[in-house]
Amino acid sequence: MSHFSWPNAISILRLPLAAAFLASEAFATRGVILAAGAISDWLDGWLARRLGQKTRLGEILDPLTDRIFILAAFASFALSGQLSLGQLLILLSRDLFTGIAFVAASAFRLPVRFKARGGGKAVTVLQIVAVLTLLVRPEWIRVLVVVVGVASAYAIADYTRVGLRALQRRHGDQ
Repeated sequence: MSHFSWPNAISILRLPLAAAFLASEAFATRGVILAAGAISDWLDGWLARRLGQKTRLGEILDPLTDRIFILAAFASFALSGQLSLGQLLILLSRDLFTGIAFVAASAFRLPVRFKARGGGKAVTVLQIVAVLTLLVRPEWIRVLVVVVGVASAYAIADYTRVGLRALQRRHGDQ
């Protein structure tokens, strides 16, 4: 079975977009790159559902390329001094948690599948809004850091709850 699919190809396109965002300092260019990243995120999911091309690779690739794009965008603002290290860590807290959880689950061969949930999707949308805010109204970022932090705490708690339930069910089956 081929791993090529249009949704996966569109997801992969976010990697050069992330590099371009990091390399660019021009407001208009960054705005276009952000729009392209957001559209590609919506389009790959829509196509996967519409064409019946949901794959295990896509389940990993889409959120991974999302995280890389967001990390590159926030890193560029941190490197330019528009974000402090603390703000950066808060904005990325959900991503750091899920990354560590994914690595731990893989290392211990735990039967946990990471699926998108409402809280996590809300954090992604808020992160995109935060990047847009840093482009257009950077003085408003403090408020958005708090909002993203609260949403991230909720998402982390939700993912933890679901993961622990899955492990309990698995343990109970043995």
